Amino acid sequence: MTSRIAAAIATCALSLGALASGAGVATATSPAPATGRAGDTPSLRPAINARAAAVDGCSYQVVRSHDSRYVYSVSGVFGGGARELTPQKEDYVRFSDDWRKVVQVDACAGERGQAPTALRVTGKLDHPEHYDPSVPRMIHSNDLKPAASSVIPKAPALTSVDRLDTATVRVSWKPAQGNPDQVILMERKPFYSSELGLWHPYTFQRDIQAGATSMDRKLERHPDIPPASRTHAYWMRVVNGGFVSDLRAEKPAPVEP
Repeated sequence: MTSRIAAAIATCALSLGALASGAGVATATSPAPATGRAGDTPSLRPAINARAAAVDGCSYQVVRSHDSRYVYSVSGVFGGGARELTPQKEDYVRFSDDWRKVVQVDACAGERGQAPTALRVTGKLDHPEHYDPSVPRMIHSNDLKPAASSVIPKAPALTSVDRLDTATVRVSWKPAQGNPDQVILMERKPFYSSELGLWHPYTFQRDIQAGATSMDRKLERHPDIPPASRTHAYWMRVVNGGFVSDLRAEKPAPVEP
């Protein structure tokens, strides 16, 4: 039931489009559809399109394409061998008009003092018994040479979430530095699935107009929202040069409607 709810909510949320004139574009943070067809002829090109960058001395960010049929892992190449790296945080992010999965991993866990010379992404087909034998059981990326930490953008800090009236808040933040490709207000709030007839917490990505430092947001106050799902939350995110601000640094500011 849980996966059915998530899938239905993602489908409904992705169809919302632009919510209001001058309020930015609203899109739900949900997975991109599965890519490729079962009968495709295997290609010599890697099936996973990915890039990597250092976030700090231990953490690395990998931005990759996503095929929902597969379960993914990231490995680091150390000397002559490779080992799987511990995930720290991950999310789906919309880069302009395309979804990507952003994963941050810890290269220091269990073996400190050595940085990986490359990263590799591997996808293992989930429940292979459900697929035709022509569907690859394993897919992979090229070996990824991590870019320097300087390519990871920094998200502006929230400065306030002020209540304008009983149903409206104004979210404000510091100006973004460095002219990033996208400045994003992340909003988690109750979302109504008409297909299932219920309210459920969901996270939306709202692209910010250049130079803006605030946005007014409506609170969902429908009486049918379960008490555990009523809390709203806001935080900032930045995309630049194909990378995202440090996901671990995001600190949602909660608001009760």
